[in-house]
Amino acid sequence: MIDCILFDSDGTLVDSEPLSFRILARMLIPYGLKLDADELHLLYRGWKMGEVFALLSEQYGLGLPREFEPEFRATQVKQFDTLLRPIPGVVDLLPRLDQAMAVVTSGPMPKVKKALSVTGLDAYFGNNIYSAWEVGIWKPDPGIYRFAAQDMGFDIERCLAVEDSPIGLQAAVESGARSVFLNRYGDTCEYENVIEITSMEQLPDTLHG
Repeated sequence: MIDCILFDSDGTLVDSEPLSFRILARMLIPYGLKLDADELHLLYRGWKMGEVFALLSEQYGLGLPREFEPEFRATQVKQFDTLLRPIPGVVDLLPRLDQAMAVVTSGPMPKVKKALSVTGLDAYFGNNIYSAWEVGIWKPDPGIYRFAAQDMGFDIERCLAVEDSPIGLQAAVESGARSVFLNRYGDTCEYENVIEITSMEQLPDTLHG
């Protein structure tokens, strides 16, 4: 029996990651680096963006300035207003769920709240948003899911965690939550007892048994 559903945000509820990596690819061009946004997305989805910046900076010797990340964040939030959409199936799914629900994300709180607001999903979660920036635990550390479950008042074993990236799935599985992998990109799942789906319309079928 599932009492609570813990949703990742980027790539699970909102289709923000392709947009974010397009922004990143454009912002890297003035530094002499032309990277494919789709490849960046597939490689680094689910990562803390600051770690992506640091890795690329080191890998390509970019020397990105301190203001790079704030400029990225500002551009990202601005583009959310006109370009961000929910993941297909989410708008129809959420009203059908009877369980308690929360968002568990590595994204900073202002960005997450903005994303939920502009896509109309904020009404389903209220203040039940657990950002790694607030909790101090980043995926793939499973502690963020355990913290969210405890704060919501549920045993982690009675929670369902829904993730779309390998790094997020690792956090979900190792937390002890029943884990669902929204596998939209044909990744290989390395974990047993993970339920794989390819669209959010399939999620209700995972809530029983």
